[in-house]
Amino acid sequence: MSTFAAELSSRFIQNEEFRRALSHLQACGAASALPGSIIKPHGMPDENSIGKMLYCASVFAQSRSESHISLAQTIAFNAMLISQQSSVLERCATILTELGNFPSLNYAEKRHSTKPSTLLGMIQRSIVEQLNTIEVAGSAITLTDYQRKVWDSLQEGRSLAISAPTSAGKSFLVIEHLCRDALVLPQFVFVYIAPTRALLSEVHLKIKERLASDVAIRVTDIPTFENVPRQIFVLTQERFKVLLSITSSPISLVVVDEAQNLSDGARGMILQDCIEQCYTRSHKTHVVMLAPGAQGFTDALESLGMPGVPEVSTTVSPVLQNRIVVSKTPGLNQLDFKLLNAHDYSHIGTMPCKVGLSLVESKLAAVALELGSGGGSLVYAKTPTEAASVAGSIALGLDAVADAGANELVEFIKDHIHHEYHLIGMVKKGVAFHYGQMPALLREAIESAFRAGTIKFLVCTTTLFQGINLPARNVFISTPARGRGEKVMLDPALLWNFAGRAGRMAKDIVGNVFLIDYDDWDTHPLDTFYKFTIRSALSEFVTHNAPDVLTVLGKGKLDSKPGDERSRNATASAGMLVNKARQGTVAEYLNRVAPSLDYLSVRDIREAADRASEELLLPQHVIEANWTLDLFALDRLMAHLVERLNDGTLDNLVPKSPSDLGKAAFSHYKEIFNLLFKYIKGFDKNFGGYVARIAVKWMEGKPYPLILSYEIKSEHLRVAKRRNLEKLNLMADSSYKVKVIADANPSKIIKKAFDTIEDVVRFQLVQMGKAYNDILIHVFNDNGLTHKVSEIFDFALALELGVSTNTGRAFLELGLSRIAASELQKIFPDSDLDIYSAREKLLGFDPTPHKLSSVILAEINKVRAAVASVEASA
Repeated sequence: MSTFAAELSSRFIQNEEFRRALSHLQACGAASALPGSIIKPHGMPDENSIGKMLYCASVFAQSRSESHISLAQTIAFNAMLISQQSSVLERCATILTELGNFPSLNYAEKRHSTKPSTLLGMIQRSIVEQLNTIEVAGSAITLTDYQRKVWDSLQEGRSLAISAPTSAGKSFLVIEHLCRDALVLPQFVFVYIAPTRALLSEVHLKIKERLASDVAIRVTDIPTFENVPRQIFVLTQERFKVLLSITSSPISLVVVDEAQNLSDGARGMILQDCIEQCYTRSHKTHVVMLAPGAQGFTDALESLGMPGVPEVSTTVSPVLQNRIVVSKTPGLNQLDFKLLNAHDYSHIGTMPCKVGLSLVESKLAAVALELGSGGGSLVYAKTPTEAASVAGSIALGLDAVADAGANELVEFIKDHIHHEYHLIGMVKKGVAFHYGQMPALLREAIESAFRAGTIKFLVCTTTLFQGINLPARNVFISTPARGRGEKVMLDPALLWNFAGRAGRMAKDIVGNVFLIDYDDWDTHPLDTFYKFTIRSALSEFVTHNAPDVLTVLGKGKLDSKPGDERSRNATASAGMLVNKARQGTVAEYLNRVAPSLDYLSVRDIREAADRASEELLLPQHVIEANWTLDLFALDRLMAHLVERLNDGTLDNLVPKSPSDLGKAAFSHYKEIFNLLFKYIKGFDKNFGGYVARIAVKWMEGKPYPLILSYEIKSEHLRVAKRRNLEKLNLMADSSYKVKVIADANPSKIIKKAFDTIEDVVRFQLVQMGKAYNDILIHVFNDNGLTHKVSEIFDFALALELGVSTNTGRAFLELGLSRIAASELQKIFPDSDLDIYSAREKLLGFDPTPHKLSSVILAEINKVRAAVASVEASA
């Protein structure tokens, strides 16, 4: 039947009358999903026309072609949107049953009270639904056909590559698979790799909640290995690299979310190295890779040394996502709508607007206000600064929201960030902005408020393009560019991934992607679907930039700016090849990762890597753990530390806990940071002084309001000093032209501090600090001073987590925020509690003698309630 259906489907698609009818149906369906009163150029399809289209859809549904299946679903969804007739709705339900899209079917039945009217229909529905139903945490969940296929493949326990659109529900299945295995296996180490801290936090919380019934399973996002039989790590690739450097234990299961990040420069190289290390340790390691609409898995997995891994993929989204081109009608204050589809545009209609649309600069905010009132709206901005500006513009067009959730979020920001942060005024009106360098606790609070409907408009950068489960009814995009200016274009696949946020599986059947002035864009990436192409970043760079790699291997510097992407990739590629040269496998490695590289280039790179390996004095374990950094710079840093050892001044450079140093902590870390920036980054100025001012407070667990208030106060003092100097200059010379010095802007200072904490303190300094401690340990061991190794404080981990004691880390693992963990670590007399001791202490903790905020008390009670309920059920 499927062959005949496929042939008949192809004939339908080629028929001009069918194309016109489909275009009309889609335009009317899109119009019905738009807010406000749309003036439609054509009438609605009559019952006969809808019936013909549903007949075509029933044929498409029986074809195995994904393009035909997608068309069947499109017709059914649009017919449901424009017709409320029970006969139409029942036929649509039958088609969705045939397609196995039960989340959308269940939503439609709840909304329209549609059930099969015939015995055959009821039997078919019941049988197919039962086949697609699994139990998750005591509840029956009905899957789509694609989800069922993924689920069955996961149960086979083999490595697997999974590719599907953003809204297809693939990560939910993989997390459930991981958690089920965790509940039954007596011993394991699982790792879930998430590329961003935002996604990491979301996955970590989901796994902890799913496994709350078994407190013996360690679920952590901290890369420290404990002597317990069952451990699950949720880590970025950088944190995973740290974990692999401190344990040789085999990893049972590795889940790689957003696997397209294998192509992401130096970070992709780290990801590849981590996967390769796991597979080298044990070929029994199961690797599950997830990507949103991807191709190239086969070549990428061969580059990883893992050929033959099966792939389960689909391009069909379980919801209808309308790409709607929005433009201003010339000479009129109205919006014109066109639906972008596979063949061409379909004119939807026009809508008069309440706000003016003449200015390009304010059009994005104006259109979002006109069209985004129904359901949550995500609005794309190229930079964090632009995100705040657009959010502010949208807020100007709204009245304050009398919402308890908004008031709660406002108080949260005041208490945990700063009372002068300009986000507060926007939140009061149901608007927020979101970007990667925001503190995790603030990002998560904003995301929760958006899911709850408290935040109606969320203006975001590319941080939300990957992974995070934050679907919306509407997505607004006004440019294909990213960053400052209009020259750097987004990867089209990334833009499609963001567009995929429109529509909420099981909660809606349609989402709108509004493309503002799309015809005027320099490129048109949303005309046709783009998949991510998964490539090995290392393979790509070595193959296409062999001269750059040779330059770095020869101790040279590239002619690009230090720290830019090309320089980072060349440094990381060269470092990996030196690492392989030390292992004696560089020739074999080059043949695998760069098979198309010509013989002479392979020879030159191999010889250069061997020479560098011999010239560097760094021990192999330091190279293996830190190859992404400039190894020659690390070699010079090691030589400097040996000199300081010989002249008796090295003790000043041994990192110590800030709590042990008191007021001397700032000068201590200022010297260490300046050393790191000088040798590794090439900064020969006092940048370490500025960073230490923030980093020490961060390691001590100081809350954001204290850190930010200090930065704002310091800036106010700096402005006052500059103004006083201008007055003195004027007094000394009456003809002196006084410079106008602007007041300190609290929100700009807050943003700068966020950037410093997230990018410099928690990323750059963490990488450099790990290398610094590794080298220092080697220097002590190599010079017979092994007893001094225990004096070295792991400041890299303290910078990453924002707490500096084992007790603080244990409270973090229990699920408390950094703020709560920091406060509690001061109260308990033992600063070296492990997670099990910390859990027991927390259960018996009486907070009444201590001054703790209501937010912290609520966190403590939540953790205690979860632990108590588990023990009661046991």
